[in-house]
Amino acid sequence: SELIAIEIRKIEQKIGGENVYKKYVALRDSKGVTDYKVSKETGITKSTFTDWKNGRSIPKMKKLVALAKYFGVSVEYFEEDEYGGGDNNV
Repeated sequence: SELIAIEIRKIEQKIGGENVYKKYVALRDSKGVTDYKVSKETGITKSTFTDWKNGRSIPKMKKLVALAKYFGVSVEYFEEDEYGGGDNNV
C-alpha cells in the first residue's frame, strides 16, 4: 500500500500542474463549460485550477480521475505530451 502511494505520487509529479491545466482548458473549451460548472460537478475548487495554471501545486490522482471521468477521457490523457506520447526523454 505504501509502495502504491509512492508510485502514484511519482506519476502526479511527472504530470505536473501546468500541463494538466493546458489539457483541462482544451477540454473545458471544447465542451463549452466554465470553471465554475466543472468545479461544481467535480468538486475540484476553482482555486485548484488556478494553482495548477501557476505551477503552485501538483494535481492529485483523485482529481485527475474526476476530470477524466467528467470529460470522458483516460487519466493517461493528462500524462501525454503535446505530440500524443507519454514520457518524452529523447
